[in-house]
Amino acid sequence: MLIPLTFPAYASIQDASSPSISVIESDSNLEQTASFVSWRTENGLHHTAVGSSKGTINVFSFCFTNTPNSDSRARPTLALPSEHNPPSAPSSSPSHSRRHSRSLQSPSSLSFNQALINVSARARVVSGVSREQVEAPKNYVDFEDEPGRLKDILKSNSKPRRTLADSILPSFDRGVVIEQSPAPASPPLLPVLPNSPSGTSSTGKNKGDPKSLLSATTSPTFPSGSLSAPPSPRQLSPPFDDLQSRGTVKESIILDPCRHGHAASAMRYIEVVNLLIVLQESGNLSAFDMRDSSCVATCECTTTRSYQDQFWKWEAIRMVPMGDKTYLILACASPSQPPFAETFGLADEPHDSKARLNMFELSVGDPHGVHQTRFERLASDVWQVDGPAAGIELLMNGSFQLVYINSTNYLVTRYLTIIPAYEIRARGSSPAHSQEDHTSLAIPNPFKVFGSKSVESVAHLGQNHNSGTEQESIPTIATSNLGRVRLGEEESRGVVISSPEFLLEGITARYAGLNERIIGLAWSNTDIMVREQEGSLTTFAVPFRSRGKIQGVHFMDDEAFVVLSDTISHYCLRRVDADDNSATTFSGTSIITQAIQMMTISGGPSLMLSWSRSSPHEVLALRQLRSGQKEILVHTINPRQDVSTKQQHRRLWRSQSPSSGTIPGGATLMSVLPVELNFVLLGYSDGYIRQTSLPCLLQRNDVLFDKVSDVGLPSSILNMHLVRNDRTGERYILGGTDDGGIAIWTLESLKLQARFTPFIVPLARVAQVLQSNETAGPLRGSLLCVSGDGTIAVVSIEGFEMLYLIPGASSPIAHIYAGGDDNNRAILIYADGSARVWDVEPGEFIRATTEEKAKELVDAGGWIDISLDKSELTSISISMFNGSAGPVSLCTLLLSLDRFLKYTSVNVKSSGIALSSSSAPSNATLSQLRAVLSVLLTPGLSPDIDEICENRLGTSPSPSTVGFASAHATTIYHYDHPIHAWSISAKVSADRILAIVSVLRTLSLAEELSQDCQTVITFYSTSLAHVVGPSYQAPDVAYLATQWFDSSNDVRQAAKTLFDAGIVRLSDEESIAFVDAWQHHLPCLQPSIEKESAKSSLALFVCGYMAAEKYSLLSTSSLTDISKSIALYLHDESSAHRGLAIDLCARGFKIWQHYIDAMAMLRALYTLATNTRKETISAQNIGPQARLAVLQIASSNTALFMTTLTLDILNPKTLDQRKAVMQLVAFMIRKRPLILYPNLPRLMEAVVKSLDPNSTASRDAVLDSATEIIGHVVKTFPTVDFHMATQRLAVGTSEGAFIMYDLKTATQLYVLEGHKRRPAACTFSPDGRRLVTMSLEEGVVLVWKVGSSFTSFFNPGAPPRQGHGGSLPFKTLNFNVGDEANMTITGTLEWVKFEWPAERTVRLHIRESVLTFST
Repeated sequence: MLIPLTFPAYASIQDASSPSISVIESDSNLEQTASFVSWRTENGLHHTAVGSSKGTINVFSFCFTNTPNSDSRARPTLALPSEHNPPSAPSSSPSHSRRHSRSLQSPSSLSFNQALINVSARARVVSGVSREQVEAPKNYVDFEDEPGRLKDILKSNSKPRRTLADSILPSFDRGVVIEQSPAPASPPLLPVLPNSPSGTSSTGKNKGDPKSLLSATTSPTFPSGSLSAPPSPRQLSPPFDDLQSRGTVKESIILDPCRHGHAASAMRYIEVVNLLIVLQESGNLSAFDMRDSSCVATCECTTTRSYQDQFWKWEAIRMVPMGDKTYLILACASPSQPPFAETFGLADEPHDSKARLNMFELSVGDPHGVHQTRFERLASDVWQVDGPAAGIELLMNGSFQLVYINSTNYLVTRYLTIIPAYEIRARGSSPAHSQEDHTSLAIPNPFKVFGSKSVESVAHLGQNHNSGTEQESIPTIATSNLGRVRLGEEESRGVVISSPEFLLEGITARYAGLNERIIGLAWSNTDIMVREQEGSLTTFAVPFRSRGKIQGVHFMDDEAFVVLSDTISHYCLRRVDADDNSATTFSGTSIITQAIQMMTISGGPSLMLSWSRSSPHEVLALRQLRSGQKEILVHTINPRQDVSTKQQHRRLWRSQSPSSGTIPGGATLMSVLPVELNFVLLGYSDGYIRQTSLPCLLQRNDVLFDKVSDVGLPSSILNMHLVRNDRTGERYILGGTDDGGIAIWTLESLKLQARFTPFIVPLARVAQVLQSNETAGPLRGSLLCVSGDGTIAVVSIEGFEMLYLIPGASSPIAHIYAGGDDNNRAILIYADGSARVWDVEPGEFIRATTEEKAKELVDAGGWIDISLDKSELTSISISMFNGSAGPVSLCTLLLSLDRFLKYTSVNVKSSGIALSSSSAPSNATLSQLRAVLSVLLTPGLSPDIDEICENRLGTSPSPSTVGFASAHATTIYHYDHPIHAWSISAKVSADRILAIVSVLRTLSLAEELSQDCQTVITFYSTSLAHVVGPSYQAPDVAYLATQWFDSSNDVRQAAKTLFDAGIVRLSDEESIAFVDAWQHHLPCLQPSIEKESAKSSLALFVCGYMAAEKYSLLSTSSLTDISKSIALYLHDESSAHRGLAIDLCARGFKIWQHYIDAMAMLRALYTLATNTRKETISAQNIGPQARLAVLQIASSNTALFMTTLTLDILNPKTLDQRKAVMQLVAFMIRKRPLILYPNLPRLMEAVVKSLDPNSTASRDAVLDSATEIIGHVVKTFPTVDFHMATQRLAVGTSEGAFIMYDLKTATQLYVLEGHKRRPAACTFSPDGRRLVTMSLEEGVVLVWKVGSSFTSFFNPGAPPRQGHGGSLPFKTLNFNVGDEANMTITGTLEWVKFEWPAERTVRLHIRESVLTFST
């Protein structure tokens, strides 16, 4: 269990006068942005995720206030008036469907609701449509530098009033005249589209109507006043809304690894399931649950990592839904240069335009944790297409379609079928199957009779040209078998891009309308093209101009899209006939499609832009100012508002820290090396190494160092490595600087020993050759310092001299071997499969070969492998990220809670810590525990608990923060109130409270802190829900159960405690639902191969403990399955989960005994409790656990326990079983004598019968155990006594009788009946001829003659004659000790005893009273 701990105070060292710098904002400013995505949740909060080039993601949350767009989640409805609906017809509810019914409304899906605008049929537009592209305004405004000038312009009244029409009307030819009707009664609520048809039918046309390309009956009305059409849609530029920022950095996600070459290159948000899909350029695909930004699934785009993989950059995600909570994800990669390309001179190497693909099925987990969110790779690593990754799209409309633009600019389509996993398993490794094998999943071709349209043919939109006769046919490729993916034949659909200047940057496509026509958009840096397919392929350009690069184009619905650039433009697609009327059909030679620019705003230069379907009226922009600060803006366009409020620019967040990495008068943290818990080294940009400890890092607001290196280097210390001289044992620090230098310091004093500058690029890795490696020759006792370009500097660790410098190669080093025939050579194997042999003496390469040949040489012997990844062992409790880069990752340590608690608990136990202890290890251990606890606790929830923690436990408010570590990423949370720490998610709450309770349990080993620790544990376990309130996220019980399996014993105990508290907290409905979700995965219901799986054992854990606590809520079938599963694990000797079964037996035996063979379960526990064979001893150490379970069952179900016990003693299946049971009896006598006390007569009878002399083998096997049992019984219970010489055993019963046994014959001799109440003790005289019995309740002592007599031979089974007639005792002696006789059974075992001072004198001790009798 890893706990991320972030210490921001040490991120920089600065003067007191310098402004404080936020680590998070510094991280945002310094790192280059690689991806940017935004979304809006149901609670109205807007969120953005900003991915960096080094593998970190910052998640922002914004709360919009006073935004005119009150319903921004509603999809915009851009529609033209319907010819079939009269103007007075009432408006129906706007449709939010992605496909509009054209049988009820206009033939155009952009029909405008006439009831809303009440237009007149006499409106006229007498002009033609210009073929010139609309040019966006070029007046960019920097809202940071010129708000005053902009406000003055907007306040000026020198310009005439402009109306809504000025803003949305497209460009017309000069001389246009617009006839207008009187102003409508109500203002328009939606933008009016030009050339929209009126409510009057256009079937009959008046000859006197103005002749133009626009029908007079299809012109809109506008407010009164003579208007001149502007050359382009009006640029709305209201003043910048500089309200106080309400945006905050909610979380910081650190991906693993976190360094160059692992940028978060693409992100997609799935609104339905609240998941963020992140693709790193290195091929890591991850899914994050955005409730807490934790990584819930991860997968690799390639099955094996190879050198060639580094030449591909995974940069695009395509995604379509497959079913309920199942998504198909296509990851695309382009040929690229690896991070080391420029270093090794590979940056200019040419590469082709192919794209590499892989496909994944994302299955979203359930809320109960039964099924985890997971990726399943569907395709193999060999899938490539001939075309750029930016030109690939994945569509789904009942079937899957792969659409892409190939390298020759042709549109290509392929069928795509996903084969079920069970079918693949059934076929095994069978050869590829043809498409005919899956006719049931065949996909119809939606691109039938596809044509092509070039950019030049936009002027002739009424003419469709079939390009099939103009191009050479592209050969089709046979169906491919790519794992579970089946691809159909490639089908060419025509040329999409004919202009050589059009460099494709991206495409998007969708099925539109009920007729399922496909419409797509392709764009370059500056141009956009539309492609449409109904019966043929139509392509035309979109009128768009902008100075900036097009960053994205998104469909808002079937007929509207938004273009993201320096200007943000909204377009609608309109179909018209030759008379410019809205078309009623979707095909025909006279039907053309127009892209009409509805509105545009100037957003200014931005690093990244993001539009989301969940908030279609907002475009979020990430900008970087001249000062280096970054800010996030929202550009809002709401077509339902008046012109004055239609557009808003609002700043949501701006970083307050400068982006420069240098701090005036200070230094920035550049590297961290945790050596021990109290010895952490920090390397800074001023060239100094500083030593501190974990408590100082976590608890201090000010910067405090124990030591500082004696000499500062002129450059930053980028990395540090711990090395050791294996001859002297002294340890050193080897550091690399940003100028290519190497420096060595002593670890203890931080004194600089040597410094070299051998490299051009910084040090990357360090390997050490030990002195004991004689095969290494001249390299013995040296350090191999490998730079980023592969150059190796060989440095002697004895004299700190640089011995050799081995040149680099064209790829990174993978392996180094030293030795050879004369121990004078080194073999260097590189990542690209090449190898070279270096001769140490002349200092040159003598041979170049391949990796295979080099491995053959090594296998011949005489070589040692020099590991590049193994270094001197540092702290096992704390570690750093793999390739930490950036302030947040550098300032975060990963604490292994299991190892930390194991180390500290051993120190606490061994030293017997008390607060007054003065031993140094004890104080250091307490400081470490207090430091970690200070970060985990959330002060401010309860003043009383805060007082206990600060004044008694010694904690203090910490400036550090705690995060959540998952499989592939670590999330750091940022909040300003302690309540927020418990309002993130159930999983995060469980993780944090588990860490708190675990640390407190360890801290409670100090006796003086035990009670206060328990008080704090109780508060955090039971009272948080009341203190935090409705926002409290109760700990996830499934997560706690998982930690019980995965953690060490220190954490397991805490997890079990919290799990028990969690299931008690669940309501009845929640408990039933929880069990219903898990019970189908119980072991007894699984096939043999799955019975031992993690899911099955976890199901038994959660269902078993839930049943033990709330069995009345569960059905009989559920309880039966749980009981069978427990028995299954218990009886399986090879099961790794017998410990779980034993614990559940002890917890709910009274429940399970009704559904399974209870005696068989008890016998299994007996065996486990007493088994001492070496082959049965496992790492689980289940023997003590089984003995505790037996004790608990014996206490709660004594009758069944004793019955089983006696039956197994009398009638065992094997001698080993009888011996084991008798060992268990001895154990019970020592641990729980009161359980056996009422059943002593039955137990002793069984023991005696086991010694039957007629069964010699049986008697010999159990003799030792029986003797041990009798000895323990006599020593423990006063009512049983044994005389060694005569082999007589006397056993008292609760009815007052005493039974006499002869152990030589294993028979019962007779019964002495003299007491009327329960006896308290008995004893034999030294010669064995008298038996004295005593009853405290009667206050009487009875003396019996028990020696052998002559009459015994004639009356066997009868007691000896007592000297008078009848069965009365030989003597009856009364006594009275008053209140001392009033005692419990436990008291009699302790305070009543006999002793014989003489042959016929007995002394009775009752508490403090002593009575002497003559026998």
